[in-house]
Amino acid sequence: MVRSLSFIHLFVILAVGFIGGALLFREMPTSVIEKVILFYDGRVVQGHDVGYSRPIGTTAFFFVLVFVLSAFEKTRFLVLFLGAVKCVLFGLSSSYLISSGAKMMAYSIWWFPFQFIGCFLFLVYCAVLHPPFFTRTTIGKSRNLRPLPLLIGLSVAVLASEIIIFQFMS
Repeated sequence: MVRSLSFIHLFVILAVGFIGGALLFREMPTSVIEKVILFYDGRVVQGHDVGYSRPIGTTAFFFVLVFVLSAFEKTRFLVLFLGAVKCVLFGLSSSYLISSGAKMMAYSIWWFPFQFIGCFLFLVYCAVLHPPFFTRTTIGKSRNLRPLPLLIGLSVAVLASEIIIFQFMS
């Protein structure tokens, strides 16, 4: 029961973050949206003109930042917040991609499935580093960090697959 609650909790964060990004897209000017999306993944705005260092660097940045924040008790509450921020960026980028006239086939094959899986894996990574209140360990027990290498490996595999699919979409 507790495991299913934690997955439901993470899916709710993902859904609310995605919808929040879509709603944020409606309220922000296009020039500001493009600057934010260029930080997240420049391929959404500039297509094949951008290299692959930006999405790889951004993904690594999120993973390292969350790991560092989880190491300190006073900043641990920011871990799931950053997971939600990544979901908002996913929703914002998706809305921009659809509104800019991207082909639905490219969106449905390249962008959405890989970003969805990547965001969910990142949220699971965040939940392992800072478990939700209903799955926390009791006092004196340490956190179980054994799944972290597996989650990082799966995220790298998803990112590599997404880059390969993007390369073939041209």
